[in-house]
Amino acid sequence: MEAFANSGQSNLVFIINELDKANAGKGNGNPADVLLTLLDNLGFTDNYMECMIPTFGVYPIATANDKSLISAPLMSRFAVIDLPDYSPEEKQIIFAKFALPKILRRMSMKEEECVVTKEAVKTVVELYSDTTGIRDLEQAAEHIAANALYRIEVDGVKEVVFDENEVRKLLG
Repeated sequence: MEAFANSGQSNLVFIINELDKANAGKGNGNPADVLLTLLDNLGFTDNYMECMIPTFGVYPIATANDKSLISAPLMSRFAVIDLPDYSPEEKQIIFAKFALPKILRRMSMKEEECVVTKEAVKTVVELYSDTTGIRDLEQAAEHIAANALYRIEVDGVKEVVFDENEVRKLLG
């Protein structure tokens, strides 16, 4: 709100991330109702900040993972562009080439210490096939790397190889 008030201009782009999470709040009102007010009026009076926030000429852009969670009145204020999720093959590449190596670097581990077979990578992607994006894949990489680090430290092994069964036991 402060950015609107301080800009002193119209023709602003207002980005709302994860609009699908703007349904009823927990005792603090409904954020979707506030957004409707912002999108429908020439201005919005914020009683807390005691200022008028101009919304004329504001172009809203929103992201959402599940549009079924957005109220119909709010949804009617947007033109919808559906973008497909990553394919399973893309998720496998993202996990193997980016997510897991990133987590291993963060944990100061070598790639040889935590080996995930191709079949295990497919299993990870399969286990999280009902989720969009890659956040869950990164969390899976964290679980796998943490398990490998634990086994290296406690069991004194030099490397841990995760096959399909190991991954199912750990993440399933």
